[in-house]
Amino acid sequence: VDEIETPVEDELKPFGHDLFTGSPSTFAPVDDAPVPPDYVVGPGDLVEVQIFGKENRQYALTINRDGLIQFPEIGPINAFEQGTDFQSLKTLLRSKILESYGEGVQTSISMGPLRSIRIFLLGDVGHPGSYVVSSLSTLTNALFAGGGVTGVGSMRNIQLKRKGELVGQFDLYDLLLRGDTSDDRQVQSGDVIFAPSVGSVVGVGGAVRRPALYELKDEKELGELLALAGGLLPSSFVNLCRIERIGDSGQREVINVDLGQPEGLAFSLRDGDLVKV
Repeated sequence: VDEIETPVEDELKPFGHDLFTGSPSTFAPVDDAPVPPDYVVGPGDLVEVQIFGKENRQYALTINRDGLIQFPEIGPINAFEQGTDFQSLKTLLRSKILESYGEGVQTSISMGPLRSIRIFLLGDVGHPGSYVVSSLSTLTNALFAGGGVTGVGSMRNIQLKRKGELVGQFDLYDLLLRGDTSDDRQVQSGDVIFAPSVGSVVGVGGAVRRPALYELKDEKELGELLALAGGLLPSSFVNLCRIERIGDSGQREVINVDLGQPEGLAFSLRDGDLVKV
C-alpha cells in the first residue's frame, strides 16, 4: 500500500556520462592503423622508404629534432620543405629520389611506428593532467584516457586550444545522438583539451524515451528538448505536461503545458526547469 500511495521515481541522471564508464584502453588508436594523408609529421616519426626498379634499396629514416631526414646518398632533407602533412612529405621524397637516381626507379613510402606526443587535459574532467598519447589520437581518444567529463563539466563545448588559441570545439551530443565525429580533431603535441563548466541544464522525465538531465546549447523551446530525449512514448498524455520551475521570486511554481498545441511545443525553457510528461 505504501508503494502505491508514494510511488518512487527514478532519479534523473546527466545524459551521456555513462559513455566514460568503460575501459579507456578500448578507444586507444591501434599501432597498425592506416595513416591519413593529412597526418601532421614531426620529430620522432619513422618513415619507411623502398626503392625498386633500376635500383633496389630499403631505408627506415627518422625525422630528427631539427626536422631533417638524413637520407643516404642524397643528404639531409628538410621534412617540412613543402608542408607538414604526410602527403607533402611523400611528394618531397619522391622528387628528391627521382633527382638523385634518375628515371627508371619507383618508390614506396609509408609511416613506421608513430611517435608519442604530450598533451594537457584540463577543466572539469575525471583526471586532469598531462598525458602521453599516440600522435594519431583525436580529441575524444584523449578524453577517454582522462576519465571523461565530470558531472559538473560541459558535454557540449569541449575546447581544443593550441598555443593559447581556440582551434576547435566538439559537442559530444553530436557523437551520442547522431554518430557525428566531423569535429573530432586530431591533437598535436602541446595541445590543451579543456572542458568548461556545464551550461544550462533541464531535466525531462515521465513518458519520454530517454529520461535524463540535458545540457542545453542552442535549444530554447520545449519541443527541441523533447527531440533530445528521443520523443514521447505512445503511452504519453500530450494534453498535460507539467513543468516545475524556480520563479523570479525564488518560489517553486508549476506550469501546465498542452503538447498537442504549437504554443506548447514552443514553450521557452529556463535553466533548472524540470519537465514531466
